[in-house]
Amino acid sequence: MASALERSPVDFKQVDADVHQLKGSSSSIGATRVKNLCITFRSFCEAQSYEGCLICLQQVKNECASLKDKLQNLFRMEQQIVGAGGSVPLMD
Repeated sequence: MASALERSPVDFKQVDADVHQLKGSSSSIGATRVKNLCITFRSFCEAQSYEGCLICLQQVKNECASLKDKLQNLFRMEQQIVGAGGSVPLMD
């Protein structure tokens, strides 16, 4: 998305396609905040608002970094539980 926004002229259809893919992926893993940002991002793509897209891109980057940290902490806790002899329930 960032590289597509750096090109001149900006291909808003390509940016929108990339954001749409991220929206679907984030939705499938339950990352609601990322998904909601993508919805807003797509509206800026539709309006061909370069500034709006840049703001949303930064917000998506920040939220993805936060999500990554939270998932890493979760995985660490699971490893500690298993390492201490416990078990982690599996999802069906």
